[in-house]
Amino acid sequence: RLFWGWLNAVFNKVDYERIQAVGPDRAASEWLLRCGALVRYQGYQKWQQDYNGLPTGPLGKYKIEAINATDSCIMYRGFDYLDGLEHVAEIKLQKCIYIQDECLQRLSETKNLQKSLLQLKIISCGNVTDKGIIALHKLTNLEYLYLSDLPGIRQKETTVRILQQALPNLELELDLE
Repeated sequence: RLFWGWLNAVFNKVDYERIQAVGPDRAASEWLLRCGALVRYQGYQKWQQDYNGLPTGPLGKYKIEAINATDSCIMYRGFDYLDGLEHVAEIKLQKCIYIQDECLQRLSETKNLQKSLLQLKIISCGNVTDKGIIALHKLTNLEYLYLSDLPGIRQKETTVRILQQALPNLELELDLE
């Protein structure tokens, strides 16, 4: 178990020179796929899941529009890869054992995501609490938030009220016990 945690931390290490060399979308794609997530590019329907099958072509041609991090090992230390992404409209975090409140806080403080992110789904991420969900209030353009199977959410009504006050246009769908 310790070995896998170490390996996942290695996969999440940010390579700033790589970001400079290939651009933010390509570098983030490599990070996400290495960690087991999927990406979908602007203008494409198909999800990219094969690291070795990453599309080639002119740098900047493929812009990440959606991220599906189901069962992936993405963690806080890799979130710097998100900074340069300008077109991400939807993110799904499902069964992500390393996702915690600090990750959601970091997500909501990412300037580009504050502009572009429209849909967010957080499902079965056991380390997420009310604090992390409330931190999402900085995602001012968020239109849809789905929360399901989050045992760390203890004050559902208060959390929902705070979010809805901060984001009056947000459609919030809950499947919480």
